[in-house]
Amino acid sequence: VLDTWHNSGSAPYSSLSDEEYTKEIPAPFFTEGIDQTRGWAYTLLIENVILNNAAISPYKSFLFQGHVLDEKGGKMSKSTGNVIEGVELLKKYPVDLIRFYFIWKASTIEQLSFSTDELMSRPYQVINTLFNLHLYFKQNSEYDNFDSSKTISWAKENQLLSSPDIWLLSKLQKLIKKITEKNETCRYHEAAKALDDYIINNLSQIYIPITRGELWEEDESKKNRRLAIYSVLKEVLQTLDILIHPLCPFTSEYLYQTVFEGKQSILLDSWPQFQESLVIEDIEESFDIMKDVVSVSSAARMKGKLKRRWPLNEALICVRKGQKGKLESLSGLLISQLNVEKFSIVEIAESSGLEQILKLRQLELPVMPIVQLERKRIGPKAKQHMGALVKTFEKTDPEEIISSLQNTNSFNFEIEENQINLETDDFVIDFDAKENFAMAKRDNYIVFISTSRNQEMMARGLVKDIARRIQTLRKERGFNPTDVLEVASILDLDEESLEMIKEKSEDLAFYVRVKKINFEQTCKEYKDDDIDVQKIRISVE
Repeated sequence: VLDTWHNSGSAPYSSLSDEEYTKEIPAPFFTEGIDQTRGWAYTLLIENVILNNAAISPYKSFLFQGHVLDEKGGKMSKSTGNVIEGVELLKKYPVDLIRFYFIWKASTIEQLSFSTDELMSRPYQVINTLFNLHLYFKQNSEYDNFDSSKTISWAKENQLLSSPDIWLLSKLQKLIKKITEKNETCRYHEAAKALDDYIINNLSQIYIPITRGELWEEDESKKNRRLAIYSVLKEVLQTLDILIHPLCPFTSEYLYQTVFEGKQSILLDSWPQFQESLVIEDIEESFDIMKDVVSVSSAARMKGKLKRRWPLNEALICVRKGQKGKLESLSGLLISQLNVEKFSIVEIAESSGLEQILKLRQLELPVMPIVQLERKRIGPKAKQHMGALVKTFEKTDPEEIISSLQNTNSFNFEIEENQINLETDDFVIDFDAKENFAMAKRDNYIVFISTSRNQEMMARGLVKDIARRIQTLRKERGFNPTDVLEVASILDLDEESLEMIKEKSEDLAFYVRVKKINFEQTCKEYKDDDIDVQKIRISVE
């Protein structure tokens, strides 16, 4: 052996016959650690060029992989005690989770800081959510006797698909196209992130909550609509199983064979094909706008300390030019997603500062100006009077400043018998919501929500708070989502809350799938819980 690298670099040329070499080389794919750019990858390339006396590579593609570091970005070393043993890791965590995390975390060529805390955060959420979505589909579809003859085509022919179904299927086609392209270019981390986004942000957090109420309807006349939802879920989940199979082969294979009737193996199925006919750009755009608006509304709720489950009276929404009609096309969904009684939408052009406040006021929106001094600009004007100017400014009503700027584009401060004239650019002007409203803004979206709640809204919010806790208890005790239980019992509510809940007991029974709600100690085992510091006990049987 002349040299280790020389020997390995000449391997394709030296170990194969001419016929074998012509047939097998260039190899379609090689992969090695990043350090092999100057090792094996280099000697393979340069020696093949020399031995062929031509610019011929022995491989079509070479995927380099970065090194795995500890969670602080340090090199793993036994002497420092930061090495994670593979066998121990596999004993503690599912192999598919580890595999998905490695691919999801970073590009293969980048170094990867390995953290078990991060492993158990978003990557675990993705796989766990996918598992629970299959369980949700299986339990509900079996309850309604769904069969494989009810396909997407059947639902379309019978005009049973609603806008959420069309949106989800359209997004699925984009996902198929994106993952296919990313896999072909070895950008596997981008494929994993795309799956993450679709499973969590589109399917779990939007589509399932939107359609859950329809699936729980017992009305036989609406059964075909329920079957249409199952056909969508089946199409989506089967496709997701195939798309995620290269990353999570064991989990996806188990779900595929267990949930879908007559399926032997993902490996015997075909890779999903992009269907352009299912891509509906208008609906996608409308949903994307709605998602952004709901997100901004949630931020406003956080500022106002209002839970998302609490119904509110009104939302006032500002969108870009040309977006109002698209958002109004989803008005029914928007009402439920915002959890408000009513909403209004206005279009605004991009602006800021004084111009933006004046436009919002012209639209009769509840804005309150926030005015600050632009310290760098006013220094030369204020000079030795800066301290006195700041004190006078702090005592000045922002409304007075805004009014003067609107009329004359300036505001005069009288400081120690001196007039200091400041112009619009000498102020930093922003806004917040007036009393009884909360506001948030992002990009060109602004959402105001009313913060006052009447008795009816408080009652409905309380119902949802209690329902969430009872649903969690159902899950903890192993009941299926489709099981209609005999009773849910709620104890220790204060008098006001008890009266509100009693009036809404039928709604609560529907939400938690029980035949009746009682407020007496009739169950055997209770769980301690709390709602906004109020201690309660709950049970289901």
